[in-house]
Amino acid sequence: MLAIPSHENNYHREHVLLLLENLNRWTGYDLIADYGFSLDTLGSQVFNADFYLLSHNNAADPILTYGNQQVLAQWEVSWAEITTMHSRETAKPIDRAERSAMMARVKVDNYINGYSGVRISKTGKEFTISDGIVWNVFTANGVFYGQAAWFKEVENRPIDTNSI
Repeated sequence: MLAIPSHENNYHREHVLLLLENLNRWTGYDLIADYGFSLDTLGSQVFNADFYLLSHNNAADPILTYGNQQVLAQWEVSWAEITTMHSRETAKPIDRAERSAMMARVKVDNYINGYSGVRISKTGKEFTISDGIVWNVFTANGVFYGQAAWFKEVENRPIDTNSI
């Protein structure tokens, strides 16, 4: 588990760079250039950016390894909580089969663009991810590292008072 992003660990710049290099590799989308990020302060800029970036490891039941500040706020979790959370837990149990099928598709195709899906926060608030990108992450040596997701916006869904 990575320590909470901070100035001392350069906001996990190397991890973030690996994610973004793989995004560019699979999709051609250069988030660094498009946002005008500096490589020196990339970790801090991405952690505090106005988009959502998260990743999970390559375990059979993957654990989240990174979530920027937008992710932490949307899922209503701390750094310690997000980095010990199974990736599947970002969706309600009823939505997990759809999510699992999408992740399996990414594993084969290396990425998908335009992904939309319903997710749930720690406190049970539902929201919809729209027009997201999900991709495989490999190390420089070609070892499968995990998967990552990027999206710009979410739409909070109304609370279903009938299910309370």
